[in-house]
Amino acid sequence: MHQFQLPEAQVAFTDVREALAWLDAFSAYQLDEQPVLLSGHTFRPDGDAQRRVLERWPDHRHDPNDGRYNPFGVWRLLEPADARITAVKLVPTIMPSLVALLLATERSEGRPLTEHEVEKLVSNSTSIAMEPKDVRALERARGYADIEPELAWEQWQIVRGTLQ
Repeated sequence: MHQFQLPEAQVAFTDVREALAWLDAFSAYQLDEQPVLLSGHTFRPDGDAQRRVLERWPDHRHDPNDGRYNPFGVWRLLEPADARITAVKLVPTIMPSLVALLLATERSEGRPLTEHEVEKLVSNSTSIAMEPKDVRALERARGYADIEPELAWEQWQIVRGTLQ
């Protein structure tokens, strides 16, 4: 999906056929409908299926030098009980990107940041409220998706590993 500047997707099912049906339906939905999706939105492939909550994560599966790496991340289709982010109409968007901010801070400190330091940077960062379509346009112009502020520590661990 990265050829289309869209995140990949993953979903957990014990039945591989069911997982593939979900992933096929979700990929077709992204390509055909071109929805502006955010973490916290939901998806189901048909009216009989239980909705899954979307949460976007950095691509943890491939090295950035691997042609399969997706800088726009991976949608995790989660059970509703596992969701940690609620979709909003206006997206608080940290400027500059949280990835750039954390990377610059670690480089200036000369050491990895602690969880407390990452959380403090997130809470003290300047952000603006943007329409979801504008956030997507910003990501496409930037060439990568930023990490979720609510999941900054966990996602920064993944991103940091890809930058080394």
